[in-house]
Amino acid sequence: MIFIDPVFLFLFLPTTLLAFYLAMWAWGRNEALLVMFIASLIFYIPYGISSAVLLLVALLVNFGVANALLRLGDAHPYRRILYGIGQTYNIASLFYFKYKIVSILLGGHGGLFTDVAGVAIPAGISFYTFHQAAFLADAYVREKSVVEFFEGNRSLRKNFWSFCRYGAFVSFFPQLIIGPITYLHEFHPQVKSKKFLHFDPVNIAVGLAFVSIGMFKKVVIADNVAQTVDLVFGAAEVGAVIDPAHAWIGALSYMVQLYFDFSGYSDMALGLARMFGLRYPINFFSPFKATGIIDYYRRWHMTLTRVIARFLYTPLSIAGTRYSVQRRLSPLPTQILSLWLPIIINFQIISLWHGATWTFVVFGVMHGLWYASEVQLRASKRYKNMRKTTSPIIRLIFERAIFFLLLCLSLTMFRSESVGAAFHLYAQMFGASTGAPSAFEMRQPVFMLLCGFSIIYLMPNSVELLRRYRPAIMTYENVSYGVAFLRNIWRPSWAWATFAAILTISSLFYVSRQPPFLYQGF
Repeated sequence: MIFIDPVFLFLFLPTTLLAFYLAMWAWGRNEALLVMFIASLIFYIPYGISSAVLLLVALLVNFGVANALLRLGDAHPYRRILYGIGQTYNIASLFYFKYKIVSILLGGHGGLFTDVAGVAIPAGISFYTFHQAAFLADAYVREKSVVEFFEGNRSLRKNFWSFCRYGAFVSFFPQLIIGPITYLHEFHPQVKSKKFLHFDPVNIAVGLAFVSIGMFKKVVIADNVAQTVDLVFGAAEVGAVIDPAHAWIGALSYMVQLYFDFSGYSDMALGLARMFGLRYPINFFSPFKATGIIDYYRRWHMTLTRVIARFLYTPLSIAGTRYSVQRRLSPLPTQILSLWLPIIINFQIISLWHGATWTFVVFGVMHGLWYASEVQLRASKRYKNMRKTTSPIIRLIFERAIFFLLLCLSLTMFRSESVGAAFHLYAQMFGASTGAPSAFEMRQPVFMLLCGFSIIYLMPNSVELLRRYRPAIMTYENVSYGVAFLRNIWRPSWAWATFAAILTISSLFYVSRQPPFLYQGF
């Protein structure tokens, strides 16, 4: 089941909302969260019974390990071992089903490893695994919300209700398949508050606004642009000669497709959660308005960025710095061990998270080197002096132009079927090939590009539009570059309800296609 499925929109969602608020009114918090948990499992079952069983096993393992960690004293000899077992389960299950590193390194002839790589990837396993890994880490350090969450679990009945609350926290359907990855300290205080026990019509209004906007982005913009993307990248894969203008249109169309596909999902996830009275962390905040790759990763898939940084980059950087200090290394090796190597490893893991193909490997190298170079550049005296002597507006335009070009080229690699196809498309983009180019009809794609980039750069994003009603938790504090007077203008009024209805009706015109969200494949 996906968010744009009419069965989800007009049957599953209203039924679940009704059952949730009736359970809240008739019994209370625990019963309402139980409805959320059961509904999320029902939502997930169409992805496969075996996938649903794997999700339940993962929930039981992590819940059991977290419970035990909190009961054992800090000095207990088995506490660290137990934590290692829990995280090993998370990493091993994710690696088994998702990461095909051994297969690609062996060229697809890895025997047992190739068979493992061929196992179907359970939907959302990356997200609910990272979700639970972060929860387990919080349990290990006895984070306040986790301690409160398990407080008083001394009977079978109380453990049952704790598990139901935990199941609702991890598997809640708005964030189960593609995120955002939520920490318990963001979820638990909300469900514990008195506001959670009361129905608020503003929550429904804000939620419906997000859902209508997100659905329009996905169905009307991203899915229509996808046809051009498939055409151009398909031609590049077979080595066809492509007119440079058409090649650029294809590359730019993929930027628009990826942007609105993920932005649409992120909006719908926030809106669906808000309809149940929950504010989730922002996962997407105008990333194409970034002024560099550092700024970009504070705006794109923000909750994944913070989890990867927590578990990978920060420990590697600290270890590299400590080693350099202990060995009294010179500045260059210190820089390599504390900055460059951790960043490149970090981005290589992020790229392989999308899938084990050589295009993702190259993409990871590109973004890793770009990120490390930008860190070095922005820390240099020359850049700091330049900031003092140049106009902020000129600098903004210049930095954003460089960022846009590099992002376009790297996403071209990301989308291509092979590294060879990516370099072939680069050659077409810069007019390096000769011969009769393939003929594509480009009037509609150009129109869609103009519409897409106009929305991206001239309009406020959804969170800015509804900021007055605190629609989500700020994952990072980001600068807003949109037109100021267009921010905070949304109200729960008939005018905005009509606008949302127009967006929804426009989306329903195309909804019969129902292509999955791009990130469902990662």
